[in-house]
Amino acid sequence: MAAKLSRSGKNAAPPSAAAPTLAEAVRAARLRHGMTQTELAGLSGTGLRFVSELERGKPNVSLSKVVAVLAALGLRLEVRGEAP
Repeated sequence: MAAKLSRSGKNAAPPSAAAPTLAEAVRAARLRHGMTQTELAGLSGTGLRFVSELERGKPNVSLSKVVAVLAALGLRLEVRGEAP
């Protein structure tokens, strides 16, 4: 299997095993709020299919829709750079 490369061409660091994936975080937050996927879709202004695909970790999702779902759950997206 080939190593994943970052935009800089360097090997991308694998995500931490302790850090939840976006999909896991969204599903866990939705369940904590006692919401169905349909309710979250309505609250975030997205569709049921989008929420379902997001929770399954589909790689091609719209960032603006992801942010809307996170906002509906009281979550935020954090982007971290590589340590110098």
